[in-house]
Amino acid sequence: CFCHVLKQEILKILPETFFSHIKSETEFEFGTILKINDLRDNWEDYFVDQVYSDLEVLVPPKESGGFEIYVFSSLLPNKYGEVLGSICDDFDYKLVATADENQNVKITVYRNEYNVELIPNGFFEREAMQKENYKKSDFIKGYWTKTTTFSNLLKGFKEIDEENIFDNIGLFDFTFYFLKRSTNSSDAKRFFNRNFMSHNRKDWLNKFGGIKLFRDNFRVRPYGEVNNVAFDWLGLGNRKSTSPAGIAKKEGGYKVEPENVAGAISISRLTNVNFEDKSSREGLQENKTFKIFTLLIAEIISEFEKDRAYIAREMDEYDDILYGPQRDREKAEKLKNEIIAKSRAKKESRDNNTNDDNSQEEPQTESDKEKEILASELERQEEEIEKLKDEQKILRGLASSGIVLASFSHDLSKLNDVLASRTEKLKNLMLEKISESDYSEIRDSKNPFKQIERIKKQDVKLQNWLNFSLGATRKDKRKRKQLFLKPYFQNLKDDWDTVFSDRGIQMDVNEIEELDMRVFEIDIDSVFNNLLVNSIDAFIISKEERSRLIKIKVTSSTRGIILDYYDNGPGLSKDISEPEIIFEPLYTTRRNQHTGEEEGTGLGMWLIKSIVEENDGKTQLLYPEIGFGIRITFPIKYKR
Repeated sequence: CFCHVLKQEILKILPETFFSHIKSETEFEFGTILKINDLRDNWEDYFVDQVYSDLEVLVPPKESGGFEIYVFSSLLPNKYGEVLGSICDDFDYKLVATADENQNVKITVYRNEYNVELIPNGFFEREAMQKENYKKSDFIKGYWTKTTTFSNLLKGFKEIDEENIFDNIGLFDFTFYFLKRSTNSSDAKRFFNRNFMSHNRKDWLNKFGGIKLFRDNFRVRPYGEVNNVAFDWLGLGNRKSTSPAGIAKKEGGYKVEPENVAGAISISRLTNVNFEDKSSREGLQENKTFKIFTLLIAEIISEFEKDRAYIAREMDEYDDILYGPQRDREKAEKLKNEIIAKSRAKKESRDNNTNDDNSQEEPQTESDKEKEILASELERQEEEIEKLKDEQKILRGLASSGIVLASFSHDLSKLNDVLASRTEKLKNLMLEKISESDYSEIRDSKNPFKQIERIKKQDVKLQNWLNFSLGATRKDKRKRKQLFLKPYFQNLKDDWDTVFSDRGIQMDVNEIEELDMRVFEIDIDSVFNNLLVNSIDAFIISKEERSRLIKIKVTSSTRGIILDYYDNGPGLSKDISEPEIIFEPLYTTRRNQHTGEEEGTGLGMWLIKSIVEENDGKTQLLYPEIGFGIRITFPIKYKR
């Protein structure tokens, strides 16, 4: 065969022993040999080494196997051999995911970031660390495993997917590494991190960083290629920029940086037939299937992000409990010493220029001045905090209005410019040809002038709705005053009446007790406007043929005021295993049915919970037989 003949030629310059290094292929029954000689350029060893180095990024990871590449040089027969792929054994986190033909995904997360021996037992005794996968035994084991599905990863997409995109994706394997490039001593102590050689990690990431894509063990370029625009083809950088939260932020939102990750995704032409090549052979066509696939990979990565952030939050809180008071005392001690040193310096300076009798009162006088300065500064800070709180309330109102306007702006934008005058123009045009008195005996349904009046009233309603949206931050709403709940909810119903009637929605506010509260009206607006917007969106995607109903019920007890909200829409997505997650910031299940991308702001339910808790209230999800329900309870002190 050709390979056998070429092998004999190569043996003239390389000994037989070198071919024995090629495992299981010593006879070259399969494979390819490329022999390059009679070069016009002078190929010194530097250029051969460049070829050897460049080939490293083309070899599949060792976990995938598949094939090997060997390079031999007649100049230095003992220097080269097998081109080794990227092997990463100095990682902080490793994630391995395998998807089967039934859209199940098995995910295994390996933790290697922590020095478990340094973590006190008191940390593992915390209530938060009693959850599954977070006990001390789990840390010692070093990994945990879960099985999920495509629909659980992309919550809400299956309900709007009319093309069964998930069926087009097929089997794949994904290996992901996270490596910090550097750290500092304070973070390492706080998070019980193990030591590592940052220089080695930087070199490795600079060469092998990025998520690579392999199809049938062959690299699909340019995905994950360093110094290429397709390096971050999964959009991890955009995720980070939209949610730049730190790892230990209590509200969550941590996203990994693309420059700190590496990995490989393995697919096959046989099981991923919808991943088609571009005409240029550079990458795959970015069709809908490929787009949903990238979103799935990003959601798999989020399993690592949630695990790392959860542990970091608990470690940060544990550290604050142990050392927070000590740090505060150290700061106070430092401030005290600075004030004393400053006072003594001034005293010594004045002692040189004043009599001894006058200088005896100087320390007390200077101390009083320092106290006055500190007191004045604290007062100024408190005033600044109050202003910021007021601004925060305004921003909440603006956020709610923004959500409302974003939901319906498309419907109204085309009408906004002509609402005020279109009916009068139409009426004047008709009066040029016919008289209004000609229809005095005609019933209203056949009278065009009466119909124009009806249209005019509808236009006024639309304009009123716009005024309502833009008036959400009205000054008097930012003052805590008596709010009578029965007329408030009746007005809320009237404000939304046009929107509801267009969508066949009925709103029931008949069960409202005669109660009033001392509360910021803008806070109540933000709560119920967000709930109403969510209900409308749920009704739109619902496939059930039934009447659409929203009900608000207000009752009182000896403990406070209870506000219950229900709708008979589709309810929470069945893919949500932990319903309370809907209150986390930036969490949304609203997705574009064509691209699968998230469309909601993810702020609505978070705003609701934040506002209620700021008013010492509580939120509780209800679970009616059909639809969605939530109970909001305010303490008795708000009841008038």
